[in-house]
Amino acid sequence: MIRAIALMIGAALACASTVAVPQTAKPVSVWSGVYTAAQNKRGEELHASVCVMCHGVRLNGAAQPEMPPSPAIARTTLLRKWSGQSVAALFVIVRHTMPPDAPGTLTDQQAIDAIAHMFAMSDMPPGDKELPPDPKALANILIEAQPK
Repeated sequence: MIRAIALMIGAALACASTVAVPQTAKPVSVWSGVYTAAQNKRGEELHASVCVMCHGVRLNGAAQPEMPPSPAIARTTLLRKWSGQSVAALFVIVRHTMPPDAPGTLTDQQAIDAIAHMFAMSDMPPGDKELPPDPKALANILIEAQPK
């Protein structure tokens, strides 16, 4: 099972690395309001039904003995792991490897809504436009440390 997940992650990373930011487009920061409150709400509902068992209520990873080991997916951990990468790379990983017991079963919309919830839990502000479930569009949105 772990080997299969590792292979899927490797394949997803290979796909994500082919998603390039167009040379003419100026990257947008995740701190500029790239998701909506409604999208976060959908992500929160998905998290409560699908993701909470592994990632915990606060998205801080498994903290209970009965929970499978899993990483934190919000706040400092999210920023440290994904800083400098596009939201497209994160989208590919979530879409193709989650949940670990049924990888690839999330729809594109569910995957991007889950990411919106990760951003909300990381105190990134919402905006008036939803994150699109499109890797090409997401390639121009960069995950970066919180601006000072």
